[in-house]
Amino acid sequence: MLNWIASMNWMAQLTFLLAVISVLGIALGKLNFKGLSLGIGGVLFAGIFVSHFAFNYNLGFDLNKPEFESARHYIQEFGLILFVYAIGISVGPSFFASLRSSGIKLISLAVGVVALGFIVTFVIFKTADVKVSELLGIYSGAVTNTPALGASNQIISEVVQSGSAGNYVDVMVPDVSEIQAKAGGDASALTAELVKKASSTINSGYAVAYPFGILGIFITYLLIKMFFRINVAEEGAKFDREKNRHRQSLETMNVRITNKNLIGIAISQVPDFAAENITCSRLKRGNSMLVPKPELVLQENDILHLVGSRELLNRAVLNIGEEVNVSLSTKGTDFAANRIIVTNDKAFGKTIEELCITKLYNVVISRFMRAGVELVASEHTQLQFGDSVMVVGSKADIDEVVKILGDSKNKLQQVNPLPLFLGVALGIILGYIAIPIPGVPSALKLGIAGGPLVMAIFLSRFGSTWTRGKMYWFMPRSANAAIKEIGIVLFLAAVGLNAGRNFVASVTSSDGLYWLMWGAMITFIPVMTMALIGRLFLKVNYLSLCGTLAGACTDPPALAYSNSMHTNAEASSLAYATVYPFSMFLRILSPQLFVILIMMVS
Repeated sequence: MLNWIASMNWMAQLTFLLAVISVLGIALGKLNFKGLSLGIGGVLFAGIFVSHFAFNYNLGFDLNKPEFESARHYIQEFGLILFVYAIGISVGPSFFASLRSSGIKLISLAVGVVALGFIVTFVIFKTADVKVSELLGIYSGAVTNTPALGASNQIISEVVQSGSAGNYVDVMVPDVSEIQAKAGGDASALTAELVKKASSTINSGYAVAYPFGILGIFITYLLIKMFFRINVAEEGAKFDREKNRHRQSLETMNVRITNKNLIGIAISQVPDFAAENITCSRLKRGNSMLVPKPELVLQENDILHLVGSRELLNRAVLNIGEEVNVSLSTKGTDFAANRIIVTNDKAFGKTIEELCITKLYNVVISRFMRAGVELVASEHTQLQFGDSVMVVGSKADIDEVVKILGDSKNKLQQVNPLPLFLGVALGIILGYIAIPIPGVPSALKLGIAGGPLVMAIFLSRFGSTWTRGKMYWFMPRSANAAIKEIGIVLFLAAVGLNAGRNFVASVTSSDGLYWLMWGAMITFIPVMTMALIGRLFLKVNYLSLCGTLAGACTDPPALAYSNSMHTNAEASSLAYATVYPFSMFLRILSPQLFVILIMMVS
């Protein structure tokens, strides 16, 4: 067995180790004890376990080659890029929608969690004998944020490699004097050893603090539930009532024309329709069903099937006539009402008017759904890939509209690699744009963890508009989940492989015990404090509060646990999606801000 391993080249050995780590880690993460599990964090611990034996016992692996370490580091960074980019694509639409809703309250709680964690970390630095690389690793593990780990590695590496780093290295990296002695005056070798030591220290701190980073949120959930004597079923019912009360989704209303001023004019001239906030999808005249084309002249006692918000419909009925309880169902007629998915390349970026759909065919497009939000359609609506449009008209004409719009279920599941890699490239460019801050020794950068995330959020929302519909950034849910999972598995496997060689020595040392204690403080103090504020003063629903805390710590296992509390997981999932982009951005940015702050006060 050992001879067989030794016969491999270093690339095969690295691939083999990462595959074994991934298999063991995924299996470990699925182990469940009373509703608690490590989730994807199991890959990190499997990497530490495999790495410990691979590095410290003669198993035939040649892990000390510079090429091996370079390839491992590349896989770690590439996995991180895939992970954060897939996250940005999936949460982008909900991110912008949250800015216009009550999500501001939840976002404030999440920002409070991040800010308190930052403050606790700085207090530990000022009061304890701890290096920045140690503390950044502990911080990233305590908040279970793998992109923050990547950002920590990057900023420390840049500081150590910069020409002005000499004044700060002593507070950044442990055992500096030993490394200087080992380098023997060789500046290049000294820098390389410092970077290697800093990376190993950060990864070890992350691994030590990670377990309580997961458990700390679970403990907070239980303490808040016990302290406030919360009934989860009642909280779920309360959320449903509030959701239905505030939801501004589109509704329908059947209105009979009794206003004499509207008789004899075209539908397009009705003031309530001209504003394009209400649309008429069907018209009943006597016993006949008609398509309400813009040029159709209205008659007295025509019954219109209107679509819009409840507020606008109530206002329109006062100008048109009276609401009637009459069925305008297409059942049993030559009419149909079908949802068609826009998948035809020739329709992207074009308006309904430019496609001449309502002019060529006896149909009307009443509404469309984009990124989970339903909107009123008009002739000026610009179609994007994945839009779901409601088409009402004759069945034969609807079949012709399908040919124009596409409605290909297979194409909807395909992944277009061009936007994917273009988005990643643009994200990396954005990540390395330096933002100079006066009086600060290091420019601010989003880095490879923040750049792709921010770029993906904007592209998922505005990309098709910016490219005039020529390119779309829609990604099927299954494909997005696959890319995200592959990315995070590669990242954690590579991190664990690097951290495992010194993990046992770190944990069993006196410093390791301090790392555990500091990590627990960074996890528990901010989360518990904001949980109490959210429940006592802001009166946040318990399920929404759990989702907010999980999102603030970017902790998928915590989200899974909060979802399992109630049959309807919407409360916690919606809160998680609302705060996740803000939290992820701040978590990635915080290591840079922390290092800059340390450099300013040192």
